[in-house]
Amino acid sequence: MVEQQTYTSADYPADLKCQTLSFLRMEWPEGFRGDNRLRDWVTQASDHPVHWVLVEAGILISHLNVVWKYLEHAGITFKTYGLTGVFTYPAFRRQGYGSRLVASGTASLQASDADIALFHCDPHLRDFYAQHGWEALDQAITFIGPVDAPVLVKDELLMMQFLSTKGQQGRTAFERQPIYFGSDSTW
Repeated sequence: MVEQQTYTSADYPADLKCQTLSFLRMEWPEGFRGDNRLRDWVTQASDHPVHWVLVEAGILISHLNVVWKYLEHAGITFKTYGLTGVFTYPAFRRQGYGSRLVASGTASLQASDADIALFHCDPHLRDFYAQHGWEALDQAITFIGPVDAPVLVKDELLMMQFLSTKGQQGRTAFERQPIYFGSDSTW
């Protein structure tokens, strides 16, 4: 029987962590280069990750992290939640597992103290995430890295939700002004 479980990074079982890292290394190898070549963490601790997983008989079927950080944009600081590390192992795809986790993870961040929620994904995933209440900001521009040497995020679609009154009031700025995400990668 498939079970949905949640863990902080501190209590994420070693066998599930190993399966997660194995998938990430194959699917997103750019995250495992240079100094991160032997990376043994799933998501940066500074992003406060909570792992949402579907597991059966010790086998990881699907995974996502709900993460958060403070993001300054247009002179305002927003408590920003997001999804990252979303995947389903190929043998289990097209059976609703990923959708089940995205629905649960999205509901958790909507019930949180977030002002906004955002993440980046491949453009072909627009409709998948839209069915869970995520909106594509087609004209948004995101930079990663330090503000004094930003790197433009290319070929990724920004998906957002504006949750609090503060977040809703900031919507126009997110649509029209470049976003400096700050990290060396996006969620």
